[in-house]
Amino acid sequence: MDLNSKSQKHFHCYATANDSRFYSEDLRNLQRIRNIDSGVDSIFLYISISQVKKSNLIDRIFIRAVRRMFKEHRSINLMEIICKSNIGRDFSSYQTMLEKVKAISTDDDYILFQNRSGYGPFRENWYRKFVEQFEKFDSVALCGSTINFKDHPSRSSRNNLPHVQTYSFLSNMFFMNMLGESFPGANETDRNDIITKGEIGLSQFFLEKNYKITCIEWPNEVITNQSPAVNKADVKKAVTCKHCFYHRRYFRGFGALPRLLYVSIAKKLHSRTA
Repeated sequence: MDLNSKSQKHFHCYATANDSRFYSEDLRNLQRIRNIDSGVDSIFLYISISQVKKSNLIDRIFIRAVRRMFKEHRSINLMEIICKSNIGRDFSSYQTMLEKVKAISTDDDYILFQNRSGYGPFRENWYRKFVEQFEKFDSVALCGSTINFKDHPSRSSRNNLPHVQTYSFLSNMFFMNMLGESFPGANETDRNDIITKGEIGLSQFFLEKNYKITCIEWPNEVITNQSPAVNKADVKKAVTCKHCFYHRRYFRGFGALPRLLYVSIAKKLHSRTA
């Protein structure tokens, strides 16, 4: 995998935190990333760990396990695992990894962001499907699995603030470079501010510049700030499209079933609807 290649490069930035016992969700996500064909020739992978608590033995075991997982992988090059403070949570993680990518990328390169809540991938060609949807319309700055039109309920009941839900989304470096030195929400500490200034603020940053957003859930829709709400609920909980990534809240409908069964359940769902 040649970082100096003139062809478009594909970066994957994965954000997590050390507040989850044994990193079980992360290990399942990363195993899927390793095992399921992305549909692109090569991926440069970065992983960021927000330190909610002091680093310990479990963290070191996780890091060693992940390095072994991707050692000599045929198409995924694990570039770096970064440990950072918990300020800004996922959005400061995205900022930290974005700065790493900036040093070795061009404007045409793609960058896919995923956090621990974005379970997946569950389907082959998972990276390519995001690229295809991103390129489907002109002037698209962000492509997510889903888009929410609702403001955060702590702030208002508005249904006219479209934003890509940031558990899984793709852009390219041309647009990411517009953000400058600070990813929206990267310096926030309050949870509500992280959502409003991070997730909502990210999409609004581009929409206010007359760029557009799109998503896998509604593949024929391209969204501006003037678009009527396609859905007035939190769509990530009740998607109808077959996705590569699902938010963890999508799986709560399975009640108290052990999470180890989620992968097999998802596979059965896909086989029934294929």
